[in-house]
Amino acid sequence: MSPVRTPARRRRGAAPAAARRGRWNLRILMPGLPLQACSVLITRGREHIVIDTGFPQHDSLLLDGLAAASITPDEVGAVINTHYHLDHCGGNFLFPRAQFYGSRNDYDWAVNIYNSVCSGETRREVFRQFYPEAGDDEFDRMDQARLLQLLRWMWDPAVLGPRERYRWLEEHALPFSGLRVIPTPGHTPGHISLVVEGRDGDYLIAGDARPFAEDTANQQDMPPWKQRLAARSRDRILRFEGVVIPGHDDPFSQTGEAAEAGEDGGLALTNAGATGSA
Repeated sequence: MSPVRTPARRRRGAAPAAARRGRWNLRILMPGLPLQACSVLITRGREHIVIDTGFPQHDSLLLDGLAAASITPDEVGAVINTHYHLDHCGGNFLFPRAQFYGSRNDYDWAVNIYNSVCSGETRREVFRQFYPEAGDDEFDRMDQARLLQLLRWMWDPAVLGPRERYRWLEEHALPFSGLRVIPTPGHTPGHISLVVEGRDGDYLIAGDARPFAEDTANQQDMPPWKQRLAARSRDRILRFEGVVIPGHDDPFSQTGEAAEAGEDGGLALTNAGATGSA
């Protein structure tokens, strides 16, 4: 895929040429679709970072995107996962030299779901434990999507890459300038989004805290883990000014409803509070 194009002709706040030194180039490796998570490559000199890696079965699409950018998997030094649903982390195994960054709380919660599903538990046993707020209509929708069958087919711990190469964001700050973690829990316990200082302005890689450009779109197969936190994270994203890259849609410009600085609202990365987490 081609580099990310700014939807507006010139966005307010875009840095002049001298100030763009040290900023990131962004490129969509794999476009966001309802059943395909968006994967983004950010590059600055010899630094190459991939944000979200798709389903394991989308490995050829991700590799094609890298090849179009003239980058090999060996050259990718870091992978950042917004969360650990398999459509956002199932290609981590493709990167043999990368350090992996994400929430340990989110990782453990998701892996416990996959292990429970593959141990033969029924959907009610699994999802009542891990999605305490989900109602029968949500379970019915997940059944219609054949979600448990898909997880049993796709899940293999090896797709996440070696755990010893993980650097948990509860314990380590990202070691990259111009790249900032925004906690956006709700879709999952430890979901994060990322603000990237791009060469032509700021970008927010939202993951499934904002899966679609249409704010009211409801096309997800997975319900929110916690509705209240998901709503707060949604409001936080609405305050961002720049280009938003949703988890399952095309990038779009956003003017922002309010300044985000100083309005964290208590959304901090922690290693506690997820039902069913290790």
